[in-house]
This record gives sequence, C-alpha cells and structure tokens, in this order.
Amino acid sequence: MVVPEQVRAVGQYVYGVADELRSALESAARDVDSLADGGWRGGAATQFAEGWTELRDGGVQIIAALTGMAEKLGVTADNYQARDEGTAAAVTQSSLNIVS
Repeated sequence: MVVPEQVRAVGQYVYGVADELRSALESAARDVDSLADGGWRGGAATQFAEGWTELRDGGVQIIAALTGMAEKLGVTADNYQARDEGTAAAVTQSSLNIVS
C-alpha cells in the first residue's frame, strides 16, 4: 500500500540531505578558494586543484540527482493521491444498482 504522505516525507528527507550536502560543498569550496588564493603554487597545488575540481563536480552531480529524486517523489505522491481519489469518486458514483 502506497501512503502518499510517507512518500512525500521521504522526498522531503532526500531534499534535506541534498541541501546539507550543498552547504557542506559550498563551505569546502570557500576553504579551498582561500587556500588557493593564499599563493600556493607548484605541482602539488596543480594536482590538488585538479582533484578538487573533480570532487566538486561530482558533488554537484550528486546534489542535482538527490534534488531531482526529491522532486519526483513529491510529484509521484501527488499523482498517486489524485488517482486514488479519482478512483474512489468513480466507484462511489457508479451507475450499478447493487441492492444489499
């Protein structure tokens, strides 16, 4: 049995996780930017920058995927609830004359 409220709750949780990851990534980016702006140069700095760029880009992709999943869970819950309510209304308005 699908419970739309629970599906929405999971969507909200996933969105919260994405938001926390976004904040953490932004905080790390500020720290890395301050390190790089501090004049760190050379081969190690270049390798670090390449690794950081890869990590940051991966984080952005994960955040986008989680946000998309959260949105889809909310839409799915809304669609399921609307379909369920429509089916219930159709059943109660049935033209069958069933005598108990």
